[in-house]
Amino acid sequence: MRYLGLILLCSLFIGQISAQSSDACPTDYAGYLTPRLSVGEQARVLPEIQLNLRPEPTLDEARLTALRAGTTVTVLEAPRCADNFVWWRVAVDDLEGWIAEGSLTDEEYFIEPRGELLIITDDNGQNDRYIITENGFTEPEGCMRPPDDYELVQLGFATFNQRTLFMLDNAQRIYETNGGTWANFRLLITQGSYNAGGVAASFGTHDGGGAVDISVIDTLNGWVVMREEVAPMLRALRIAGFAAWLRDTDELYDGSIVHIHAIAIGDEEGSEIAQQQVNSDFGYFSGFNGLPPDEGDDPIPDIYGDPIICEWMVEMGFEDMREESN
Repeated sequence: MRYLGLILLCSLFIGQISAQSSDACPTDYAGYLTPRLSVGEQARVLPEIQLNLRPEPTLDEARLTALRAGTTVTVLEAPRCADNFVWWRVAVDDLEGWIAEGSLTDEEYFIEPRGELLIITDDNGQNDRYIITENGFTEPEGCMRPPDDYELVQLGFATFNQRTLFMLDNAQRIYETNGGTWANFRLLITQGSYNAGGVAASFGTHDGGGAVDISVIDTLNGWVVMREEVAPMLRALRIAGFAAWLRDTDELYDGSIVHIHAIAIGDEEGSEIAQQQVNSDFGYFSGFNGLPPDEGDDPIPDIYGDPIICEWMVEMGFEDMREESN
């Protein structure tokens, strides 16, 4: 019996060694989806993907967590190949684990390369994360080109196209990733898109696609305006691809309610005035607040920061117009 037990132990040990050696990837990755990631760089979970983070590079281990679309990770070491997948060890927040890069069977990648991480400290001592893409373009970490999907979706009383809803959900993820806990963008909507003949003070910006108004009032705790949440909410919306500003109390007309007004950049179904709020001499990319000035008046400067420009916006033809307008 002792001899038989020793044989079993040796067999188990040899089996473990064989399993470990099988983790090495073939040099030509034959039988696997060709990898695109690089050690030391950033990668991001693709849209409509929920990617499992596992403690080891195998499907046999229960997941540590699921990474939702848009999550950025740091690639830590060279890949291993097992269970028909190329696996990478990555870090995300305070977790480390293994992810599968994609499926050869479906010819589908689950995650995309992003580039080099760059930490920039702002004037308030806040560390902001940027990515230097493979084209050498520097952009905030959460920049993600929205899909060209204009199917209409009803969200409560508000109508949106799928493109705008994707951007709104990406803004939610960015807001939470940067420590935001109060705002739920979907639940705070006060006006949607395709709302012709809606609120008069919107002067047509909500007639077409890409427009959304978001409350900053905490109705559960005494109708308090959450001033401290405005900056992180605006930054998240702008990184996600909106031209966004706070419309303060009485700013639009006497008695107007404070809220965030946002227009999706590049929405091909946006109304004419909505597109002007983005890309005109009184718009977002010119450094102004998007409100058409009265005749003879100058446009009003954007007090909420510089326009955020992602690489996908440049590819669509948008650019920083501030020098041209000065």
